[in-house]
Amino acid sequence: MIFNDDNNQAPQDAGSTRAVDKMYATVKQLKMDGVPIDVVGIETHLFLPWNSQVRLDKSKVIATMQKFAALGVRIDVTEMDVDLARQPGTQAEKWAFEADVYRDMMEACLESGVCDSFATWGISDATSWISCASNGCLHEKNADPLMFDPAYVPKPAYFAVRDALTNDFSVIPLATPTK
Repeated sequence: MIFNDDNNQAPQDAGSTRAVDKMYATVKQLKMDGVPIDVVGIETHLFLPWNSQVRLDKSKVIATMQKFAALGVRIDVTEMDVDLARQPGTQAEKWAFEADVYRDMMEACLESGVCDSFATWGISDATSWISCASNGCLHEKNADPLMFDPAYVPKPAYFAVRDALTNDFSVIPLATPTK
């Protein structure tokens, strides 16, 4: 069973600290009561109007993942997106910031040793629940929350995640072919 919530990636400010602490206490109690929780999901909807506006600290994310894992659960990053609507700078500066955030989360997932999956909440900025024009969407202009632009062209965030994965797997020794 997965227990999933938002704004629980790390204690960054009062709101995210409350979210992490409340989720930790709840998971701990549920596990003590015998509820079969196997995974804590970290939704990671970053910089939404009601969530933390503080830049992630990768070491705090890793520590939070490991704190939950000490309760006997694994971690999944379940709904990663980065709302850039309120970030300052040019388009290129915003996308560079977004790439750094995506890289940090992917590296935290990999380096924690307890994170099993990393998923974005959509593919393209054109269809993100944050920026789309459909009913039920936030309709945030210039949110650019995902790794592909509205034309499905990879943005710097895509390459940052790819590079984090490449760097992580490059240290795995390759099998020596047998004759």
